[in-house]
Amino acid sequence: MSTPHERVDDATRRLLDLLEHGESLSLEAIDLRAELAVATAESGQLEDAFFQVDELLKDAQREHGPEHDVVSRVRSAVAEVETLARRSIEGS
Repeated sequence: MSTPHERVDDATRRLLDLLEHGESLSLEAIDLRAELAVATAESGQLEDAFFQVDELLKDAQREHGPEHDVVSRVRSAVAEVETLARRSIEGS
């Protein structure tokens, strides 16, 4: 299994490929952005992760509507980042 830092690098690389083709809000790009946010939180960069999921949630809702399945997946990523943050605080 890869480390959080390796997952951040991999998701970033794949996301950059999509962005080169103007796909920042495609379903694949949104999934990658969610993956990147969670990996960022796992790597201990909680402030960055919270910013990423906050912006992602706004983007996904605006692009696909609040009831779309991809928005539910983003909400799950938000919850996962929050859980990781709580664990980090409790472990300090």
